[in-house]
Amino acid sequence: MFRIFNKEVIAKELFTVNLSQQEVDVVLEGDLFKDHPELSPKACIVVEQDYPFSFPTFDREKNTVREMSLYERYKNNLYELQFNEVEYKNDILTLEAGQYLNEAGELVTVPKIEGTRVEWNWETHEWEEKATNLEVVQSQYSEYEGMDTPSTIEEMKLQDPALATEYLNMMIELRGLIYTLSASEAQSVGYAAIQLPTPSQALKEFKNRFKRV
Repeated sequence: MFRIFNKEVIAKELFTVNLSQQEVDVVLEGDLFKDHPELSPKACIVVEQDYPFSFPTFDREKNTVREMSLYERYKNNLYELQFNEVEYKNDILTLEAGQYLNEAGELVTVPKIEGTRVEWNWETHEWEEKATNLEVVQSQYSEYEGMDTPSTIEEMKLQDPALATEYLNMMIELRGLIYTLSASEAQSVGYAAIQLPTPSQALKEFKNRFKRV
């Protein structure tokens, strides 16, 4: 099949000829434009291709018609950038969470903050904690829950009796917070501040050793 286009940036398919070259030679006497005297062959480009183009463009350097790149479609108002896409260095860049372009057009990457359910705000270019108070408490409880066994607590006592006491008191306090927060409407962090028990460095180190075992 022959497809005939004009030589425009947004190329338009003017007509098609559903014949082979041999059939063109016989039926049309070798002239694809025989039935279109109104068109000038010099102003057109012929492409032999069975399937249609989605976004054809005339490539002046190669003197042919090809598909537009996504960036070309964007520059010709045929594509709308998604929320995480930007024009960058004559192309379209898909940003990852934590990335944005500053006023100078430079790519900036913001390190992700620690948190329970941290999400990137694409408008303010900031990481935000989106977890509710209940989720924060449950996260800390889950982090230490696996150590709540007689053998592990006994191991803590052998290392330092105060460490076992600290651990048991923290777990009791966390369970109390979970019960209280579960009975009320969950609030986002920062809306209704809560005081979480802070594990000592020694307890954190014990927990890290426990997880590696």
